[in-house]
Amino acid sequence: MKAWFNKWFSDSKRPQSKPVTYFVHVPKTAGTSFIVLLDRFFAAATIFPQQLWREIKQIDQQANQNYDLYRGHLGGGGLKVLTNRPIEYLTLLRNPIELAQSTYEYVLRETNTKVHQLVKDRSMDFAEFLQHPMTQPLIKNRMIRNISFDFKQDPAAQEVFLSAETIEFLHTIINNRSTTMGDDQRLQRAVDFIHKCRWFGLLERFDESMQLLCFEMAWPPIGPSQKLNVYAQKPQLPDSVLQQLAAINQHDFALYREAEKLFEAKLHAMHSALEKNRTEAMQSTDDLLDLHYQGQSQRPVLDGVEYDFGQVLLGSQWHRRELMQPENDYFRWTGPQAKASIDFWLKRQNYRITVRIINAISTAVLNALQIKLNGEVLHWHTVDQGVVRVLEMECTAAMIADHGLARLTIDTGTVLSHQQAFASADSRLVGVAVHWIQFQHV
Repeated sequence: MKAWFNKWFSDSKRPQSKPVTYFVHVPKTAGTSFIVLLDRFFAAATIFPQQLWREIKQIDQQANQNYDLYRGHLGGGGLKVLTNRPIEYLTLLRNPIELAQSTYEYVLRETNTKVHQLVKDRSMDFAEFLQHPMTQPLIKNRMIRNISFDFKQDPAAQEVFLSAETIEFLHTIINNRSTTMGDDQRLQRAVDFIHKCRWFGLLERFDESMQLLCFEMAWPPIGPSQKLNVYAQKPQLPDSVLQQLAAINQHDFALYREAEKLFEAKLHAMHSALEKNRTEAMQSTDDLLDLHYQGQSQRPVLDGVEYDFGQVLLGSQWHRRELMQPENDYFRWTGPQAKASIDFWLKRQNYRITVRIINAISTAVLNALQIKLNGEVLHWHTVDQGVVRVLEMECTAAMIADHGLARLTIDTGTVLSHQQAFASADSRLVGVAVHWIQFQHV
C-alpha cells in the first residue's frame, strides 16, 4: 500500500509540461553501453520499456505521461507520436568510417540480420558490401537518415517495422509523401537537430562526452566505464575503399564535421565554467564535475532512506539494473572498478545504515569489504554467513556534510569478470551485488 501511494503521489505531482528525455539511438553508436549509464538517473517505473517500433503495441499518450525517459531506435522525430510532453533530445554520433565497418562486422556476426546469409554465401568483403544494392543502404548516410526520421516530414528516412496495433494508431499520422525528402534536406534537419539537442556525444571521445553529459545535467561524474559489445581492432582500409565511403556517406561526413566543431565549443565552455570550482591545481575534470553537481543539487534533504535499485542512482561504478525473481526486486552489481559510490541527501543526525548483499565474487572479498561514508570508514557487522548478508553499521551526524551529502562508498578491493567468477557468458567486471540500502535515524 505504501509503495502504491508513493507512486500515485509522485505521478499526481509530475508537471505535465515537464520535458521528457529522449535518447535517439543511432544503430552501432555504442548505445548499449550508454543506455546502461543513462538509465541509472531515472526510476525504473518512469522509463519507457520498448526500444524498437516493432515492440510497441497500443499507443496511449495519456498513459505515457508517466514516462520521463525514452530511448531506442525510434528515429529523431518518432517520439512525437508517443508523448505530447516537451522533449529534450540526447544522441551519440560516430565517425562514418567506424560506423560503416561496425555495421559490416555486425552483419557478419549476427545470423538474424536480413542480409547475413547473402554476405556469407558471397564471402562478401567490405568493399563489395559498400557497393551491393542489398547492403549499401545499411551504411549509406545512416546517421542523417535516423535523425531525420519523422512520421509526418520524413517517414522514408529509415526502415521502420511497425506492429499491427501501431499501424492502426498511426494511419492518420503517417505522411505517404509522393516524393521523398533528399539527403541535402536530411543533412540540414540533422544539423538543426544536434544544435537543439540538450546533449550529444561523439563515440570516439566517449569519456569526454560523458563528462559533458554530467555537466549539462548536473549529475555526479560517471567515471571510467566498461565498454560493452566492443570487438577487435578494425583493419586499416585502403585509399580506394576510403574514397568509396566518402562518396557514399558525404552527408554523414558533413554532419560529423559540424558535430566535431560544436562538440569542441561545448567542451571548451564546460571547462571554462568548471574552473570556477577549482581550489587545488591537482583537481581533475571529474573532481570539478563533482563540485559542480553538489553545487547545483536541488534535492530534498531527508531524515531517512529506504533505497532500492528501482530508484534513481546518483553515483559511480555500478552496472545495469537486474531483476531478482521471485521477489521481483531490482539489484545492481558494483563495477567495473573496485570502488562504487552512491549519494544520499540527509539531515545531519545519527543513522543506522543497513546494506543487503545478495552475491559476491567470493566470500573472501565480502569478508574484506570496506564501506565508507564521506571518506570515513564504517565498521560493519553481520550475523550472516556466505555471500547473502545484511550488513549493519552506524554513522554519526558529524559524518554528514553540511549541505546534506552522504556518499556511501563500497570498496571490494578487486573485481573479476562475471564469467570468471561464475562460469557465465557475462564479461562485466563485478564485485558485489547489492539489493537495498537503508538509513534509519537513531
